[in-house]
Amino acid sequence: MCGIAAIVTMPGHAIDGNLVGLLDRKLAHRGPDASGAAFFRRDGLPGDTSQAAIALIHRRLSIIDLDARANQPMTSSDNRYDLVFNGEIYNYIELRQELQRAGYQFRTESDSEVLMTAYAAWGEKALTRFTGMFAFALLDRQKRELFIARDPFGIKPLFWTVGRDALAIASEIGPLLDVPGVSRNVNLARMSLYLSVGQTDAGDETMFADIFSLPAGSYARISLAGPQRPAPISYWRPRIERRERSLAVSAQELREAFLQSVGFHLRSDVPVGIALSGGIDSSAILGAVRAIAGQNQEIHAFSFIAAGSEVDETRFIDLAARAGNAVRHDVYIEPEDIVGDIDQLIALQGEPFGSLSIYAQQRVMQLAAANNIKVMLDGQGADELFAGYRPYVARRLSELLASGRLAEAAALIGAIRRMPQGGLRLVLQAFEAMTPRYLQDTARALIGRPLFSPWIEKAWFADRGALNAGPLPPRGPGFLHNALVQSLTDTVLPALLRYEDRNSMAVAIESRVPFLTPALADLAYSLPSDHLVDGNGTSKAVLRAAMRGLVPDEILDRKDKIGFATPDRQWAARLRPWFSKVLRSDTARASSWLRPDDALAALEGRSGKGVQFGFDVWRTVNFLRWVEVFNAKVV
Repeated sequence: MCGIAAIVTMPGHAIDGNLVGLLDRKLAHRGPDASGAAFFRRDGLPGDTSQAAIALIHRRLSIIDLDARANQPMTSSDNRYDLVFNGEIYNYIELRQELQRAGYQFRTESDSEVLMTAYAAWGEKALTRFTGMFAFALLDRQKRELFIARDPFGIKPLFWTVGRDALAIASEIGPLLDVPGVSRNVNLARMSLYLSVGQTDAGDETMFADIFSLPAGSYARISLAGPQRPAPISYWRPRIERRERSLAVSAQELREAFLQSVGFHLRSDVPVGIALSGGIDSSAILGAVRAIAGQNQEIHAFSFIAAGSEVDETRFIDLAARAGNAVRHDVYIEPEDIVGDIDQLIALQGEPFGSLSIYAQQRVMQLAAANNIKVMLDGQGADELFAGYRPYVARRLSELLASGRLAEAAALIGAIRRMPQGGLRLVLQAFEAMTPRYLQDTARALIGRPLFSPWIEKAWFADRGALNAGPLPPRGPGFLHNALVQSLTDTVLPALLRYEDRNSMAVAIESRVPFLTPALADLAYSLPSDHLVDGNGTSKAVLRAAMRGLVPDEILDRKDKIGFATPDRQWAARLRPWFSKVLRSDTARASSWLRPDDALAALEGRSGKGVQFGFDVWRTVNFLRWVEVFNAKVV
């Protein structure tokens, strides 16, 4: 797990040593254990900085093979390839054995050398052989090209930009803003998307107009002769291939695949901990780790405690920790802490974020680091694979209605109406998904989700051709599976993975997500719909069945869905002075897309609706602070 960067200059230009040093320093938090840089001429041969047109930069967080020989940039034994790599290849032991049988030799015990050797043996086809998370740049001196790639889910980040004199890539956005010729102009369509529906990460664009992301599950080649914008080629996308079988069979398949994945994710030469929320996903990871490690292995679990709030999951955290015999570590947060830390968090994340839960996650990672943990396991991805969010129940209802299975639909509506959290809204969302696209704005308003908050100047975005509410709910007979894939690839998971990566790497922790492997994704999207959301509206039906005996029944039988949440509404009164300060700032007053007085009226209860503290208020305030922290230009 590391920070990587690379520079390929335009013809007639040489590497700027100051820029190399700057990229290295700005990625130092991602890899405090070692630092390295290598320089090459345009013909691919090594050269000093006065001759170099290409630079590879690496900051190492040592997780597997702690020996200095595994440091990077790493050069192949035949001197053809040079690698900078961020991530882990969990099945490196099996791949190494296969490559050795084919005659390849190894000088280290690292997964990095396995990755490089696998590419030498199989080319880009090696990408589909890896079980892991990765973003890397590999220089092929013979072909005189830089090969860049990212793992199937985009767990590890990789950004690029084209400046005045060079193309540059890096693990984070911040360092690329210092590349000469790169502006800080805001991508207005992405700004609109965030302010309207809260989506922060989508496709290859970022909130900065000049900085882009290599899409998940893709690779690209960059010529050393004259670098052009990367043209990504997709090598993996999730497949929907439903296969009928009983719930018991599906649960057994899932249990075996999940235990295998957790076993792979435990491979480490440093201590491993678990982020425990008390929900099904993190409890399943803890239960699986205990089953694999045995009763004598010490396991440390780290949790955010929202004591006394509507999102307090202490009881379930206690249940999971006792069942898994885990050593508990808890963090408590006062809302005033947020005000002192928020600018640092905004700078760290690089782009605006969706809620204050990101801060709680950061504090959990800080607690783990303080206890000398260098690897954390987390449950990201389970909701997008196994239908964990409440709106997926609505998509299941849409599916039943659209296919004419009215008796089952009626039974599900009855179950939804008995749910403790927003049952009627779920029914309305089901009909929204079936509404013709030209009526979607009206449908949003009817269920209380207008496109923009009343203090946002919608016309300002329309005049600039930047109105963007994101993709509409997928339609067709596969409402549920299509919605899951959309969440996994486009609307939900990309942001969650970004939050996870930045918060963990800020304190030199490698965060691993055992639910996110192509094998588990293919299994999830092969399941019948009622194995995901059953006739009683129970989400994750198959995961609950698969985890019986590993996770306490009281957790598996939960009907509520909290997730990793913070008590935003209860913090509102104590945070209101800070929100007001931001909305009264010079930046707010100078923002022609915003009516700050209307936002203040809503916040302070003068709009006739009481104190309004929702994600829309947070998004507005967070965006304003992000503009100031990054000196971003809204033009």
